[in-house]
Amino acid sequence: LAKDWEKSIASAEAWINVAHIRLTTRRLARYCFNS
Repeated sequence: LAKDWEKSIASAEAWINVAHIRLTTRRLARYCFNS
């Protein structure tokens, strides 16, 4: 049970990282496109 809990926490952190990377790249792309 503890291992499954750790795995779900790790996957949640991974998805947060993916979302943050996509948000950052989108913001950078918008910044480069406008300038």
